[in-house]
Amino acid sequence: MAASPLLEGVAGHYFNDCNEARPVDRRPSEIAKLIKGDIVARYALDPGNSERLWKRSLELLGIS
Repeated sequence: MAASPLLEGVAGHYFNDCNEARPVDRRPSEIAKLIKGDIVARYALDPGNSERLWKRSLELLGIS
């Protein structure tokens, strides 16, 4: 297993350095915060966006 057993059943979250990233609505003005990886855009956690991206990826690969 690549993750802690404490994360069993946890999906759709972003982690960096063993900490869950904090969702934000706006991009920070400081590039260091983006590089650090302790934040994630709220739209990146949206299941609908994930499904659309997956379907579009399959279309572009000629799989669907």
